[in-house]
Amino acid sequence: MQASFLTVIKLRREIAARYARVHRLWVTASNAYRRLHAAPIQDLSALRDAGQRLAELDRGRTALLSDLKALAD
Repeated sequence: MQASFLTVIKLRREIAARYARVHRLWVTASNAYRRLHAAPIQDLSALRDAGQRLAELDRGRTALLSDLKALAD
């Protein structure tokens, strides 16, 4: 049984909203990582935590983007 067009449209909108939210979080995490990296005295544990957060958000962003591409077909 195929999903109705309205269901697909609704799902695409929800995933697009989630992608936009995760992308904003990723940009914020990227800026935080950049600031920590450029600091004259580096806090290595904070830098490691920021890098892990950035990697986690990047994986989520990639997964949501692939879901959006799959729904576009």
